[in-house]
Amino acid sequence: MKYLETKTSTIEGANEVSYAYRRLGPQGRRPLVLLQHFRGNLDNWDPALVDALAASRDVIAFDNVGVGATPSTTPS
Repeated sequence: MKYLETKTSTIEGANEVSYAYRRLGPQGRRPLVLLQHFRGNLDNWDPALVDALAASRDVIAFDNVGVGATPSTTPS
């Protein structure tokens, strides 16, 4: 599945924030977690890069607190 076709899901954090994320690629190994720059969101990732990374490993991209589809207040 391609990055842009991957469904955005949510997971509840210990801080009671519901984080938005996309996960793709073969699971089973330790995942590669993509960390975005401050205020960057899921749609800032280059789909070609994520697709290439996910061809051989489990990749997780997420929206941090208060950014994109993850609610709450952005830390200042």
